[in-house]
Amino acid sequence: MEKFRPLVSFLLLFLFFCSSLYGQAPIVSLSFDDCTTANSGANSPDGEINGDPECICGVFGSAFYFDGSGDNISILDSNAFDLLTFTVSFYFQPDRNSGDFVVLSHLEECNSLIGMNLIYRADNHRLELEVSRDLGRRVVMTADLSDNRCWTHVLFERSGGRHTFFIDGERVSEVNSGGLIEFANNAPIVIGSSPCVPNFNNPMTGAIDEFRIYDRILNSQEKFNLRRNTNQILTRDTVILIDAAVNVRVTDDCTEFYSWNPQLGVDEPFEGNTVMMPFETTTFYLEFSENNCTTTDSIRIIVIDPEEVTCKDLALPTAFTPNSDGLNDRFFISNEFIIEELLSFEIFDRSGSTMFRTASLSDSWDGNFRGEPVNPGVYLYRVEYRCGGEIYQKTGQVMVMR
Repeated sequence: MEKFRPLVSFLLLFLFFCSSLYGQAPIVSLSFDDCTTANSGANSPDGEINGDPECICGVFGSAFYFDGSGDNISILDSNAFDLLTFTVSFYFQPDRNSGDFVVLSHLEECNSLIGMNLIYRADNHRLELEVSRDLGRRVVMTADLSDNRCWTHVLFERSGGRHTFFIDGERVSEVNSGGLIEFANNAPIVIGSSPCVPNFNNPMTGAIDEFRIYDRILNSQEKFNLRRNTNQILTRDTVILIDAAVNVRVTDDCTEFYSWNPQLGVDEPFEGNTVMMPFETTTFYLEFSENNCTTTDSIRIIVIDPEEVTCKDLALPTAFTPNSDGLNDRFFISNEFIIEELLSFEIFDRSGSTMFRTASLSDSWDGNFRGEPVNPGVYLYRVEYRCGGEIYQKTGQVMVMR
């Protein structure tokens, strides 16, 4: 047993080291809260403001807006890009009327082949990232941005030769360079400008928030924790009876102006959170405006005359997204008012195992089984209920999306 003691000690030390890596803080972390560039990361000094960017309301706390005059924020003495593995994460809100501009750069001079450059292309509403060592060792990646969002969460990660782009939590591009591209140099990391400004590139016109660099690849839960929904209606499409009302709720964010269309049936047409009582089935559109951005979300309210609904018309959604973002997180019966008594509501996986069971109309499925999230995919449901004195059964399938 004694001869194995060194091996056991080594394994325990190794496991402790690995566990200490999980969830460790970023090496660069600029939240811009309190309108400062204080760095709460592990290895780098505070960011340095050049010019006079405007402090505005951000995704979390404060953010900085660059007006295209050349304002920027530089991060000196950071060895983040010397690493084999790293992750860059930030929120970005472009001014689409300003043309192309630099979002992020790491270049010693404009004609240098060694470095990184992230450009916003206004015509395509797209980000274009280039990392290079020389003409033969370079990676160019693009990522289209959504037209229905003001703030976009951007995440770029490198692990050896694998480079991956995520936009709002979705993997949109991945390139394997076949080997490590060593693009680190002595230049600072600059937000909003580059050495190519103003001769070949324009400085940034837009906002930035929550800029972080990690010396590792984040796991899926950590990536999810970085995200926050903005400019969205939280209340999902719903079914009501004639003369019933719906309390509609929206995300709590930096929206400065709301406008509902149509306004008929809306209690407060220029507020996000409001009460709706439409006289007929209606799709309502809500316009969110903040800074220099306007975006739209919608909700459909189906109005039903109870005298026209039969006992066979039980309605359930075809998909839901149980990711705790406040949007379509639970699966339940939409028009429970036709049910006199719920006998059973069951969810099964494809093998027939029961994932969820209830006989209470107030219960709904959160997409978990024994406290753990189920895998994305198709699940089956069966509802048995009493209506009009008779027993009915409805079966179908629902897609769990994460």
